[in-house]
Amino acid sequence: MPDPISDFFYEYFLKTMCYQYNVVNTLVYGLVLVAAVFGTYKLLERLKIKIDKKLFYAVIPFILFGGSARALRDHTEISTVFQTVPQLFCSPIIYFVVFAIALGSLLIGIAVQKKFRIKYWKTMAFIGLAILSYNIGNFRIANWPAVAIIGGLFAFWVALLFGFSRFKPKILSRMNAGILSSHLLDASASFAALTFFGYREQHVLPTFLIDLAGGPAAGAWIMFPLKIIVVGAVLYLLDKYAEDRQFRNFLKLIILILGLALGTRDFLTVGMMQA
Repeated sequence: MPDPISDFFYEYFLKTMCYQYNVVNTLVYGLVLVAAVFGTYKLLERLKIKIDKKLFYAVIPFILFGGSARALRDHTEISTVFQTVPQLFCSPIIYFVVFAIALGSLLIGIAVQKKFRIKYWKTMAFIGLAILSYNIGNFRIANWPAVAIIGGLFAFWVALLFGFSRFKPKILSRMNAGILSSHLLDASASFAALTFFGYREQHVLPTFLIDLAGGPAAGAWIMFPLKIIVVGAVLYLLDKYAEDRQFRNFLKLIILILGLALGTRDFLTVGMMQA
């Protein structure tokens, strides 16, 4: 006898995992993200971790590790540890895996700081760079035209945003310029992949907007205004209305993770594709 609950779970979660998002799993994953964000913030409060640029520096290697691990997992022609248990290294499970690794590194860093007075973030960053080096050693860039297109677009946005930040820092801070740049790396990679290399968007809202703008090959440009408007507005509202600096910086860290992880994954996925 069919089990409606099992069938529903299979249809909307297991069947599409690693390949495609739908409205149902997008909403559920969004709720899980919100719960995880608040739980992690409370944990950092309990550990008395100051959420500042040093924490950002410590976390960035883990973001790059997660994004690159996701890309390497998809390229089965490159033999890596990520193919041994591939289910652990696809979205959204990989976020929990990388979070666990980063949290363990944070706790090690705190222990080292207490014992040897080495700042926790230095130890954490060192561990992150060490595991990231494994991924770097496995990169096999094959699609140099994609690398050139994405790199050129990303360089343009970085120059534009940081140039604007230099002259109008009250409107766009350097931190916000960096966070927005990470999302425009994702937009640049998505634009190139969809427009020139036959990829399809996996997420629900971008797919809807791209279809409205003309489909994958013609409408992928919509990713740029989408990122600038949505991410820019969220950063602006945080600066204007979030009075708790710790919590404001933590939310910015989450926004950075979402942009840089996806951007790294998309950039490397296309870059390692056989042209």
